[in-house]
Formats: sequence, structure tokens, C-alpha cells
Amino acid sequence: MIEVSDLTKYYGDREVLHSLNFSVATNKICGFLGPNGSGKSTTMDIIAGLLGPSSGSVRVCNYDVLTQSKEVKAHVGYLPDNPPLYPEMTVFDFVNYSAKLRKINASARELAVKNILEECDVVQVSNRLIGHLSKGFRQRVALSASLVHKPSVLILDEPTEGLDPTQIVLIRQLIKKLAKERTVILSSHILSEVQATCDEVIIINHGRIATKLSLQDKSHRSGYVYSFACPIDQALSWFQEQSFVEQARIYPAKINSISVDFSNDFWSKSQESLDGLSKVTEQIVAKGFPLVGIEQKKDALEELFFDVIRSQPNAVL
Repeated sequence: MIEVSDLTKYYGDREVLHSLNFSVATNKICGFLGPNGSGKSTTMDIIAGLLGPSSGSVRVCNYDVLTQSKEVKAHVGYLPDNPPLYPEMTVFDFVNYSAKLRKINASARELAVKNILEECDVVQVSNRLIGHLSKGFRQRVALSASLVHKPSVLILDEPTEGLDPTQIVLIRQLIKKLAKERTVILSSHILSEVQATCDEVIIINHGRIATKLSLQDKSHRSGYVYSFACPIDQALSWFQEQSFVEQARIYPAKINSISVDFSNDFWSKSQESLDGLSKVTEQIVAKGFPLVGIEQKKDALEELFFDVIRSQPNAVL
């Protein structure tokens, strides 16, 4: 469990975090999003006990990061965006060395290393030099080292950066497996990965929390994109006037397209989703709007992210 209360951080006279308040429960994967320089890494460093707050409090597993940093570090595993690996060491030796740094006694160390290599699926390369491994395997090795002491909290900074699609899927599956017994905070610029992996999302901008939402609630993903063969001013106005439309706006990713979110009432009154959508299409055609395509939005989190950031003062994209 992570509890953040009124967290503020200054570097000199520059405020980089302003009164952050949030919590993450056990067995939850929380996505931590924001533009570069928004304060994500600073927040994660404080949670991990690597930095102290200027004011406010952070508790990890009921330990205070400022007054009980040693206990906090014992309960946290941290995978930075550029993991410190020794390419000249074998996988086993590196993870064993990490276990020594964590003061796991000799009698328990070999079993601890063996178990985590199995859990992270790197047993098959345990005797190979780290410098000879692919990026995906190196990431798994770094994850093994951060987990060898069985932490209750896992903090991951860009865990899939630079990986190919197959490796991304494997790391995603591993993170979900690890979260069954841990609290996980995951920072990433790949919003589709956050949507596929996380239970909840916190978006931070200019050191302030812009929004928090649960990704287990599917209602915010019920949108569609309508594309037309000509400018969309009249079609957009029509959508915005309909009682069954919760929100309609220009969809910037496609020319002459409108993003439409239907109300919960629309779905509940339609016997089937296709039936309701068909009736909307019939009305559009009857109005004479030159409709050329309809598709379900698959980037709901990306759209939400940019909407939130643009709505903040002094947004940096």
C-alpha cells in the first residue's frame, strides 16, 4: 500500500511537485503518466526512498519515507528507465550480487536467486554474460535484481522502452503476474501499454495531479469515430445537439472526423449495440452528411491524456 499526502518538492526555489494526494492499493497496477518534466520521476524517487519530500508525507507499507527510509527501501523494488547492469557479469552472478547488497544471508540467498530467475523466466540464460543478451532479456534480468528481496511494492520506470512487440507482450504478462502479490506503479510513454496493463491511471502535469481514473470502468471507452468526405461543421453541430450523445468533438488524428461518446442511456435503451449504431447511421444519411467511415476508438486513454494536458495552464506537449 502506498499513501501520498500533500507531497511537495522543491529544487532550490523551483517547485516541482505541488500537494500531490493519491493512494495505490495492494494487487493494483497504477499507471503514472505525464509529459517530460511533469514530476513523474521525482515522485517515484520519493516513493522509493531515494529522495526526501520538502513537505507532506509518503508512506509505503505503513513506513514513512522520511523517517523510516531504511524500512521503506526494504519493501520497495525499483526498476529505473536505464537499469544499472554489469555487462561483464553472468545473469546469475549479477542477481546473486544484488541479493548480497540486499543483505540476504548466504543460507537463503541461493534459493532466493533461483526462485526469482524462474519467476522472471531467465533461468535459460542464467550462465550467459549480460552484455550478450537481447534488450528484452536484459530488462528481465534488471527486474529479477529489483525483486530478489521479495518487495511488497514494485516501481517501474519505462519498463518496455526499446523493446520489440513480442518482448513488450512478454513484459506486460510478467508485470500482471507480479502484481498478484504486490503493489505496482508503472510509468510509460506508451499509452496503449498503460491501457492494456494498468488498473488505474494518474496523470500528472507541472507537478500537479491533473486527473485520476479507473481503467476497470469501461464506460469511457464506448466512443466511435465518424469520418466524412467534406468539412464537418454541420455534422459536428448535429451530434452535439443529440440527447444520446455525451460528447462530440473534432478528432485530430483523422481529417474531417468526429469523436463521439454515447451516453449510458443510449446503450441501455438499445437492444444491441449494433442496433443503436445502425439507427444513428440512418439518421446521419437522412441528414445528407457524406459519411465515409465509422470505427470504434481504440486510443481512449491517449485522447483523454491530451485533453487533460491541453486543459492545464502552460501545457507542454
